[in-house]
Amino acid sequence: MLPESSFRQNSRADEAYRLLVDFIEQDGVPVGARLPSELELVERFGLSRTSVRDALARLRSEGRAVSRRGSGSFVINGQKKELVRLSSIESMRDLVDWHEFRLALESEIAALAAERRSEAELAEMHRAQERLLAKLDQSFGEHEDAAFHHAIAVGAHNSKLIEAAKALSSHILKWAEVARKFAALTRSERREIITVEHGDILAAIAAGQATEARASMRRHLLNGRARLMSTIQAEPELTGQQQRR
Repeated sequence: MLPESSFRQNSRADEAYRLLVDFIEQDGVPVGARLPSELELVERFGLSRTSVRDALARLRSEGRAVSRRGSGSFVINGQKKELVRLSSIESMRDLVDWHEFRLALESEIAALAAERRSEAELAEMHRAQERLLAKLDQSFGEHEDAAFHHAIAVGAHNSKLIEAAKALSSHILKWAEVARKFAALTRSERREIITVEHGDILAAIAAGQATEARASMRRHLLNGRARLMSTIQAEPELTGQQQRR
């Protein structure tokens, strides 16, 4: 059973994110302006520092803010409207539902990338993979993994798909957090699997094989879900949902 505290924390982070976005958009915080410090935002929103820190990380992952060492966080695209505002994760069922959304989205992104990517974009995908593998020597590389998938989205040449993939980034990181908490894989196992599964995706994209790229991405994401779900005891509601599928 996944601890409810994990989902409560995620809900508080979602609340902090919404409050932060409203602050930027409704108060008209201009691009280039420095955001209040974490402590100032804690006092403003009445939430924990962890929730505020998670909200700021989400803004950065979506390309709406940037962190400058020693200076704080700055708005870089303050008026961007979300293509979709994702609901919060309250249970394992929510987490799996969003993973299925990711499965549908990223499988098609991979197929389009195989058809449309440039040589420069393919090279960036390979660099992102190399950065991820290097990071796996030290940590689980969640952010580098998200960057790899973003590089593929760029190769799809569809701004709406890129935006949707960015919006999903916080949920992708939540999935990785749960996987790490339950030790679904050691770092060395994760490195070996990513080498093979990401390698298959890249090979299909490089060869311009859209059908194989779609299948490789789908296989990669389904394998990840199977590995995680085999290590945890799902909630009763989720178990019933899985049995019906």
